[in-house]
Amino acid sequence: MTGRTHLIVGSGVTLSVMSLIGQNITLPAALVAIVSSLLPDIDEPNSLLMQKTMPKTMLKKIKLALVAAGIGFMIYCYFKSFYVPFSYGIGMLMIGACLIHQRLFRQLLMVILGGLMLYLGASAGPWWGTIGALLMVCAVLPHRGLTHSIYGIIIWGAVLYFASLRLGEPLWTSGVMAYTLHLMCDVLTKHGIQPLPPFKWKFRLPLMSTGKFSGFLVESICITLTFVLIWHAFIEPMGETMFSLFTHFKNRVSAMLNI
Repeated sequence: MTGRTHLIVGSGVTLSVMSLIGQNITLPAALVAIVSSLLPDIDEPNSLLMQKTMPKTMLKKIKLALVAAGIGFMIYCYFKSFYVPFSYGIGMLMIGACLIHQRLFRQLLMVILGGLMLYLGASAGPWWGTIGALLMVCAVLPHRGLTHSIYGIIIWGAVLYFASLRLGEPLWTSGVMAYTLHLMCDVLTKHGIQPLPPFKWKFRLPLMSTGKFSGFLVESICITLTFVLIWHAFIEPMGETMFSLFTHFKNRVSAMLNI
């Protein structure tokens, strides 16, 4: 399924169900639901999540900064005789990194960012290190691997559970629900998911193929059902509340006019 469909279905159904069962929906919980609906595709550098967090314009700026840094580093090494010629190799690698494909460049940035978080985790707290390590692993994993398995749900749920205890917000509920809905949507594709790797058994109901008419049809049905649920969970109660307020206001006005 496309990232747009995952976003609408994952976050829309999650927040609607939370509202229907009487759970308080806070802004952090809503944001976690939105992120979690896209998070399993973090192992795909060109996914909607990665395109939004690492847009093309930002990648171009980073590449230009790397070229400038590489040239500046080599000039500095030339005048300071700093580990020449090995330092020139480092400068050339910095420049050469800008020539690789965009997908691979995003993977490289994920590994670097994950390594930085892992390093900072030693002093900033274990969760930074945990997230950094997961980011590095996801950068090199094949698509629909660990993140599209039951292990991914458990790991993300555990991270959110302990974050919920610390922040006093039920983040794990919305996060786990939205994450699971992403996997359930991928079950409808011909590729399905591998719920318990390294076991090769796949869970799939091949009703659609992304980019084809079957994909358009199934995604349209899922989005429509999601909006029906959103209407039932949010719009109808809002209308009933407005009608009650109008009726109360009308009765008050009538009572005042009859005095």
